Amino acid sequence: MRASALSPARVYQRSGIHDAVLRRGYEACRHATRATGEIEYAVSLLLPPPLRCATWALYGAVRAVDDLADAPAASDEQSGRLEAWISAFDADLRDGRSSDPVRQALIHTMLTWNLPPGFLHTVFEELRQDVHGRQFATWQEWRRYSSLVNTPFWLRAGSLLLRVTGLSAEPEAIAAGVPDAAVAWQTAVDGLYLTDALVDLSDDLGRGHVPLPQEALDEVGVCRADLLARRATPAFEELVRRLADRARTWLDGTPLPPVLHPAVGVALGAYTDLYRLRLKSAADAPAALLHSRPALPRGARLRLLLPARAKAALAWGLFPFPIRSCPPEPAPADAPEVLGSAEEMGSGAVQQRPTVPPTPHPSGVRPPQLPAEAMPRHVAVVMDGNGRWAAARGLPRSDGHRAGADALIDVVHGALEIGLKHLTVYAFSTENWKRPADELHALMYEIPTCLSRLTEDSQTTLDVRVRWAGVRSRLPAEVIEALVEAERTTRDRTGLTLTMCVNYGGRAEITAAATKLAQDAVARRIDPGSVSEHAFARYLHVPELPDVDLLLRTGGDQRTSNFLPWQATYAELLFVDTPWPEVDRRDLWAAIEQYARRSRRYGSLRGLCHVSI
Repeated sequence: MRASALSPARVYQRSGIHDAVLRRGYEACRHATRATGEIEYAVSLLLPPPLRCATWALYGAVRAVDDLADAPAASDEQSGRLEAWISAFDADLRDGRSSDPVRQALIHTMLTWNLPPGFLHTVFEELRQDVHGRQFATWQEWRRYSSLVNTPFWLRAGSLLLRVTGLSAEPEAIAAGVPDAAVAWQTAVDGLYLTDALVDLSDDLGRGHVPLPQEALDEVGVCRADLLARRATPAFEELVRRLADRARTWLDGTPLPPVLHPAVGVALGAYTDLYRLRLKSAADAPAALLHSRPALPRGARLRLLLPARAKAALAWGLFPFPIRSCPPEPAPADAPEVLGSAEEMGSGAVQQRPTVPPTPHPSGVRPPQLPAEAMPRHVAVVMDGNGRWAAARGLPRSDGHRAGADALIDVVHGALEIGLKHLTVYAFSTENWKRPADELHALMYEIPTCLSRLTEDSQTTLDVRVRWAGVRSRLPAEVIEALVEAERTTRDRTGLTLTMCVNYGGRAEITAAATKLAQDAVARRIDPGSVSEHAFARYLHVPELPDVDLLLRTGGDQRTSNFLPWQATYAELLFVDTPWPEVDRRDLWAAIEQYARRSRRYGSLRGLCHVSI
């Protein structure tokens, strides 16, 4: 069966996409591509199923965002919708999953093909400028805009195709392998962009935009007011013919890199041929561009596509390329994360006790009511100051750790009350082995005792799932057994995930992950060229642990002490003087309120402003 004749269901099946929600996202992107990207959809059918799905997700998701920016509304309302979608996408990408089907399909594609998010943000920036309208005085300004905003998207989208041919996906590497390729690619993008400007002129004029440089209008005497009024003049028809010739010259001057896989070469050749056909349609009826988007003539389109489909099918058959399978599909956003190994978790069924709600604070205080968008998903805590608290009271340091365990229990109750999903605590670091023997003995006793209070006491069985991040080396057998048993018996709970960092060191975690990844690369279980941040994260102690939103340290010191360096890269930091034994749920709530007032930018100029408390 020819690839182009496959039904969408078969395409998803052959691409390893089985999850119903994920399929819905890809279907929405496919429909958006088919409805608004006549050429893009036709060319996607020349590609094998995994690449076809990727093309739909990239193009369709961008079109969905573009629709938000173009929907009739005041510019401020359009901007608000656009920023909300972009912010949600950034947050979902950090988590590796989304409850929105379109964003889920886009994230799945980016993780599958190891595409960096930066190229999408260039598209988002273009859409931001589209909302408010943009004007170009000269061709130089127009081309500069094209190179800064459009080129990264087209090069990255094209690089997805090049990746399966064995070439580097980076434009700089393409330029190094093909003489003058960087200039050629930019010229081709300019030709595509100019063609789209002509074809989409009616839509742009409807929004009060003129997407052409004033210099081009002046060359033939076209008045901007006439354009906005959609008046067809001889000067306008001359403008269209000149611009069509210019775009055709740019496209004709861009040879395809000779090292492409032949099937990819067929697809890209068909793509530029269809754009030439689009230019001819525009030049043949210039006045019509003021009122509608020209369609490609059916007969001419089929004369181009039918031979291309035959050539592509033959090329993929003669020169098959080992396209990587899709990564494991993420669980739905509200589902519990994947468990640890069978060796650690045990294979027997777990008889779950009914959970009870958290116990209210003795004072009767209730948690603050915060909107969902202001809540952190993941709070990490360095529980410092136990020993100093005890010493200040003339008590053994072991009493400080016992009091610290009581504080942790109360904070867990408070986390459940306020609706926190992830709480990670630094219970014992790899550096803590330097402590005195009696203090180590107390710590090794308190960890299993605290776990027992959280998971086994029938009076306080909470909806808490326990995870362990750390290594077994040097830990007593009873501590390992307690941690593994806590993971096993709580694995079906979905309220709060409490990750206990026991015998944990951040650099050691990253080093161990790099070692495992290198071993898999040597054994050819993974392709070194496909390693991304998300791929690397799968080798960490708890791969599904989301990024830390807020890192809190008690006890007065202002350092992170090798705690979650990978996961806390973008964490908000909060240091308080209160020693850990004096902390309770109210301190957690106060920290979350501080987080809610902060602006989260993630490297951009636009912050994710939370709420006023």
